[in-house]
Amino acid sequence: MNRSIPQSKLLGNQHLTQIVDYLIEIGDEDTADQFARHGGTGQSMSWPWGTQVWGYTGMLIGYLAPDATGSEIEIANGMTLAPAPELRGSRVKITLERFWVNKYPGLGEHTVLCEFTGKNQIPGETEELRFALTVKARDGSGAGITGTPIFLGVSVGANGISFEGTTVNVRDSVDDGVLKALGSGPFRDGLSLLTTAQPALKPFVGLAGSLVSAVAERNKNRPIYSFKLGLDFENGSTSACLRHGSFIVI
Repeated sequence: MNRSIPQSKLLGNQHLTQIVDYLIEIGDEDTADQFARHGGTGQSMSWPWGTQVWGYTGMLIGYLAPDATGSEIEIANGMTLAPAPELRGSRVKITLERFWVNKYPGLGEHTVLCEFTGKNQIPGETEELRFALTVKARDGSGAGITGTPIFLGVSVGANGISFEGTTVNVRDSVDDGVLKALGSGPFRDGLSLLTTAQPALKPFVGLAGSLVSAVAERNKNRPIYSFKLGLDFENGSTSACLRHGSFIVI
């Protein structure tokens, strides 16, 4: 699976002067002043981002069991779970249950383009998957979505599934038409996958990748975050184990 947006393009991985210029361009001058006063080079591995959490490019994985209820729910460490081997060879549904914005670059309501990629392990072939949607939220709030389908009927291989996600901060109004396209038809409803290869899926996957890349390259838009979530059946592995429930990526 090739990322349409390389990790090196994330805003948190850019030179400090580029970050300051971008913040000024989108009208977030107070944050730009905070960074400019520090000087230096400031990369994500060493720069003290403080409350500007969008600069961090690492990942924490939490897990909620499907039967978790109540006002105080314990979030388990997603890297220490026991796998569910009965899911090997089955078909699963992947949904975006919630999307929370702690803080994003810019002021007011944020438009965030989310891209998800994966692979469908059908007999004798591996089918590439790519799905995109847009959400809107302000700092410290969640987007108005719940249980949005992404991939329906993904075939789980012998080694589990691999799943990637990328978010793009959209501040350029010329992309309204593209975002409307991503909000229609299969872009909106998720990909319902069959047990055999779908010839019509390949051009759709290519179109989705091209649209996301085009939006990410606009002057006022920037990729913010990217993650790769490997879900397998190995106990004590360095990736999370596959099981029913909700995985939380921070």
